Amino acid sequence: MSTPEAATWLITATPAMPITPSQLCVPGHLAASQKIFAPAPEGWPSSLPLPAAEASVSALYALSQLHPELADFCKPTPDAYAIPSAPGPVCPPTSDLPVRELILVVDTGLSMSAWYPTVNAFAACACELPIFNDVHIVKLRSQPSSTHPDLLDRPAVNKLGLGHPAPPHRQKTIFIITDAVGAAWKRGLIWDDLRAWAQNHTVAILHVLPHHDWYLSGIHARPHQLRTREPGCPNSALEVAPPETAQPNGESTGLEQDRHKVLVPVLEIRKRWLDQWVRLMTSRLLVHQQVLEIPPPSAAAGLVPAPSPAPDAVAAPEQSIAAFRTAASENAFSLAVLLAAAPLNRHIMQLVAAELLPAASPGDLAAVLTSGLLITVENGAEHSDPHDQVVFDFTPGVREKLLSLGESTKTRRVVTLLDHYLSPHVPTVRGITQRVKNPATVFPPSITSETLPYLRVECAVLTALSGASTPHREAAERLRTKIDEFETDRRRVAAANP
Repeated sequence: MSTPEAATWLITATPAMPITPSQLCVPGHLAASQKIFAPAPEGWPSSLPLPAAEASVSALYALSQLHPELADFCKPTPDAYAIPSAPGPVCPPTSDLPVRELILVVDTGLSMSAWYPTVNAFAACACELPIFNDVHIVKLRSQPSSTHPDLLDRPAVNKLGLGHPAPPHRQKTIFIITDAVGAAWKRGLIWDDLRAWAQNHTVAILHVLPHHDWYLSGIHARPHQLRTREPGCPNSALEVAPPETAQPNGESTGLEQDRHKVLVPVLEIRKRWLDQWVRLMTSRLLVHQQVLEIPPPSAAAGLVPAPSPAPDAVAAPEQSIAAFRTAASENAFSLAVLLAAAPLNRHIMQLVAAELLPAASPGDLAAVLTSGLLITVENGAEHSDPHDQVVFDFTPGVREKLLSLGESTKTRRVVTLLDHYLSPHVPTVRGITQRVKNPATVFPPSITSETLPYLRVECAVLTALSGASTPHREAAERLRTKIDEFETDRRRVAAANP
């Protein structure tokens, strides 16, 4: 098993191609070329520190204790009621384990892009574990759209039999990796699937956010003392102890199975959290867990999502930025200001962070993605290779306001990065450094549907740099006039050809 320091994982984009379970893994191994999410272009930097996903996977070795031929794995010990940071018992894997499949249900919501390296690392390390004969990937669209109304890849879910009992010789463990900020979580759209899986299999949610930030997501976990009816049982057989019945020695009275709610443990992707979950799965001891309580179907059907804000209730750019600045970390806000000078996709965001704000973390990038300051451009989320496509844009007025809060020297450094890294892939960007330096002598490319998103950003940058510079102000005005004329003509053509 490799260590977290052994490799740096790129913040990546949407999957390079659909990956079927049979294509993803040779049992027990995942090749580097089979990463779930495609890497950034060759030569682009990647220096954002990531959570210790690789180290956390090592906790799953102890699931080998579920083999019936192993001796007394459930023997009570004095530290059975230990805190989550205490190491769990680890048994060396054996060669004659029964078939055990790991299914990783990966949230591909737009805000999850900051955590794709963690998913890549976790999946690769899980495939190295001998306790899993197969590792499968199922994509979860936590933000369903009219073009993709279903949350899951139903053919893959049906093929894996996730909604049906597993035969005794082929058990399934399901991990849902998510930040839980998509509509599927906040509106409970995923509850039916989770309920069906938990009735028949072992299910846990791996939350990419730290525990103290879970309140920002659609998962509202509560602490419980849980015990398995029998080691390795599905979630439907978990027994819960009311707080007043739990005893300090790990024993309890009045332990019962809640038949009205489905209980799903929620874990950080950290070794101490997975150690504690493995202790739950491999013993008959009471174990402390954070738990998502999924209501029965009748109760879930009555849930009504909160209405969206009325158009006149949408905050002004200054208000949105002020709210984000108050709630976000200093690095997250600094990153947002830097990103205002760039056309946005996941690769460019990572590039700017790695080169100009190396102290930023995936959590800082995730904070920008979930800030409400960004929107997705039309069809932007569907591009299969978005390092050369604009996927995100700031809401109206926000880019200009953020640029006004930034330093001109840093804005120019962002422009230089774009010219160096992006121009080989996007001809429109080529020469932008010179155009920003001497706007009176160098003119931007002609405006087309393809160049328009990049030229809008260039116009905003020229405007931000035009404080005491007449050439920048005049160049920004010329470009803005051309953009307005192009958009007017485009609307006229669209109206004539509905």
